[in-house]
Amino acid sequence: MNDLNKGKIVSYCEFVSRGKPTAMMPLQDRYIEEAESIINKNNLFAYIEDLSEGWKTIWIYKEKYMLEIIKNLPEQPKTVFDHWILGKAFGYSDESIKKFIGINQLL
Repeated sequence: MNDLNKGKIVSYCEFVSRGKPTAMMPLQDRYIEEAESIINKNNLFAYIEDLSEGWKTIWIYKEKYMLEIIKNLPEQPKTVFDHWILGKAFGYSDESIKKFIGINQLL
């Protein structure tokens, strides 16, 4: 795995360790084991989803209950609730989510 992707994973692990509920990134299949190893060394959990041929989405999270939330997040958000729950899952403040919803005229 290149240093850029390693750095992203390490940074995302740091964010999650410090309170961000989840982080995720696309990664080629050949790098998944190495990514999981980095995540596990940080005492965090990884969840892997198929993305496309040769690619996965790797989710990083700290609290076990987040797995159920991750599995139920909307893939293509359309409603205010969809955007709110995604914002919360990625650690955005209520004010930031409100601003996003207002800018995108979802109300």
